[in-house]
Amino acid sequence: MRPKPILLLTGESPGYRQADDWRDAVAPFWDFTIRKEDLSDFRGQSRVRHLGTAIVCSARASGLRFVRERGLVARMGVDHIVAHMRVSGQSRVAVSGREQDCAPGDICLFDLSRPLSAASTDYEAITVVLPRPLFGVRQSALDTLHGAVIRGATPFGRMLTDHLRSLSTHATGFSEPEAAAAAEATAALLGVAALGLPQEDGGVQPLERAPLLVAIRRFIEAELASTDLTAEAIGQRFGVSRSALYRLFVPLGGVSGYIRQRRLARAYRDLAAGDGRFARISDVAYRWRFESPAHFTQAFRAEFGCAPRDVRAQVAIEPGKSSGTEPPAPSETWTDFYDWVLKLAA
Repeated sequence: MRPKPILLLTGESPGYRQADDWRDAVAPFWDFTIRKEDLSDFRGQSRVRHLGTAIVCSARASGLRFVRERGLVARMGVDHIVAHMRVSGQSRVAVSGREQDCAPGDICLFDLSRPLSAASTDYEAITVVLPRPLFGVRQSALDTLHGAVIRGATPFGRMLTDHLRSLSTHATGFSEPEAAAAAEATAALLGVAALGLPQEDGGVQPLERAPLLVAIRRFIEAELASTDLTAEAIGQRFGVSRSALYRLFVPLGGVSGYIRQRRLARAYRDLAAGDGRFARISDVAYRWRFESPAHFTQAFRAEFGCAPRDVRAQVAIEPGKSSGTEPPAPSETWTDFYDWVLKLAA
């Protein structure tokens, strides 16, 4: 049994203290900023429930700007799918140069393995976090839909918003088998909705391609430290041509780009680990198969906007603040939340 299946963030008095508590509560997902003139009147409340294979959050807060930078993505090292439904308030989400408006009733899809930013008015929202494997054969359809919006004005969108509202209302009373069934149903509905959304290239992700892409991504993750991890080797192992492999990985920046990004994420976590201040940059570079420390530093700076030594130096300044795979909880109230996010599994 989970020791703390429900987490609460409440407060009657608005202001700086609520802003600090809110920052702690959302730290696994976002960095955020509030306008200085709004700090003294900031309000934030949240109710988070763990369903075993999903996390459900009901929240309301004052206007703010959320950011999920590449460094935070790398530190967390998760690729869960987030469905964020607006109950009230407007937001504008920016992903890879694309911007989408999210209005009340709309559902925005996020991939926690990729960066994004969003600016929001005062709002109320229901957010569901689901591990990627829960989507089964539909999961790779989500690779092209990071930042996409399921419109609540559509018939299927209205049904989905009704489902998420009901899930949030009744989740506390579920037994563990019922919670697992509810999470699976939510993933199935979101997966079907995602398949019906237009892709960036104007097409629709074929269902039969999904299991192959999932298998290749898992293989890449397991072989990141190998010198033999190339597009040619992947194609031979899975029996696909170079052109077919390239088409599969277009939404993820190409095969080589995806491998480089995953290696850089691993390197960041090595440097940001609790003992990262003792890690030699050259050792990390060669461990993740960069041709030289200079090439590694150049790629790292392009990906994260800072040098490897900056990440390592930050650990030396605040040795207790960062951990590669198990970030410490910011307060006793939210001790379990980081584990919930990091270890969420289908």
